[in-house]
Amino acid sequence: MVQKKDEELRGSSNGPISGYHRWLKAYAQGLDWLPNLRTTKEMEGEAPKEDKEVQALKTELEKAQTAKEKFKSAVVRIRKENAELRDVNIATTKALEQETKRARKEEHGRNKFRGALWGSNNELKL
Repeated sequence: MVQKKDEELRGSSNGPISGYHRWLKAYAQGLDWLPNLRTTKEMEGEAPKEDKEVQALKTELEKAQTAKEKFKSAVVRIRKENAELRDVNIATTKALEQETKRARKEEHGRNKFRGALWGSNNELKL
């Protein structure tokens, strides 16, 4: 436990420690796990030899990654085609709605004209 008093580092015995490095050295002497840490770091530096099973798994992983990339490209292509077809469908729907409106207006105009003619025809008969 480190305590700071009068701008000095103090150890657990409450005696002043003039420098951090000296304090760290004194603190690290009591640690049992520190040498073990050094050996594990040295072991990490050495690369283990790969056996046939690891190599087979790596090739299988590469194949799976290429299949994944092909699948992604197919998905992107299909999505683009889907978007294009959706746009065509929307445009066709709008054109059909406009044509239907135009046909209804035209039929309404014809019916109005027929009604006017029918009334004139009745007047003529009388």
